[in-house]
Amino acid sequence: MDRPAAIKDTLLLGMTDRSYLPKAEDPRSDWVASVAAPSFRLLARQGIRVENFCTIGTGTGLDALAAIEIFRPGKVGITDIHADVIEQAQHNILENTLPDYPLHLLAGTGDLLSPMTRSDVSFDLIYENLPNIPADEELRLEEGQNSSTFIASREEALPAFVSQYLISLHYLAIEQAYPMLNHGGRVLSSIGARIPLDIILKLSRSLGYDSSLLLYTWKVQSEPEDVIGGYAAWEKQGLGPFRFYPVKALHNAFGPRAYVDGTDDARDIDHYLSYYELSAVEAYEALRAGQSIGHTVAMLESVKP
Repeated sequence: MDRPAAIKDTLLLGMTDRSYLPKAEDPRSDWVASVAAPSFRLLARQGIRVENFCTIGTGTGLDALAAIEIFRPGKVGITDIHADVIEQAQHNILENTLPDYPLHLLAGTGDLLSPMTRSDVSFDLIYENLPNIPADEELRLEEGQNSSTFIASREEALPAFVSQYLISLHYLAIEQAYPMLNHGGRVLSSIGARIPLDIILKLSRSLGYDSSLLLYTWKVQSEPEDVIGGYAAWEKQGLGPFRFYPVKALHNAFGPRAYVDGTDDARDIDHYLSYYELSAVEAYEALRAGQSIGHTVAMLESVKP
């Protein structure tokens, strides 16, 4: 394996109490290792040039470091809702990038892409991996990690299908990104595919983008009690339905492949998995009975025409 050319061989990442922890011991459960980095490599192999990159909700900054190594952007923007998380991520990125790498880092605290509106920079690629589950209004997001949840009350109008399938932050991020993208720029959205693929594709098509699935993979459900339980609670209130699978079925569907690329291959996998599909309520019952539960992951590629 070639040595990194833009980042250090060994990464040392500092974290705050609110930073989302990378799954270093289990790459299959880690979003950057199993979803973001492979997607970045796919784009790079396609000859997509990324001079200006932005990531929404960066956490430790690991997603930005992956983009720096793969794309070599000159400008990198990072956002998160917590000032201490952004401060630590900024430190992580600067400390783990090689000293002679010419990096202009833009770091901002705030909602989605709002911190970047003050930067007067447009992007070739914006990446997001945002939470889906609306939290109880009493949840204190300023305390501890709440990576799978967000405070639901927002002022923006949302299409019915977005609310039905709990994908509001993805929709809003893609919507906000449009005027901030260069011509031909794109948004990559890591979305736990617990919902129909056509709904995922509709997210960006409804906002004027060319929409496709860049990559389709799977992961063991992290924080399964909270996440599957959260989906089950909303499913009981009429949202969804949501889709989960026994990990064994996911293993069999993908075989030795870490992922498949393209919308057609994703549909073939989905068809195979339909025989093993569990609703969120069923998945939670299976989890409590000791079964290992996972889900598919779609990397939605939204290209600005």
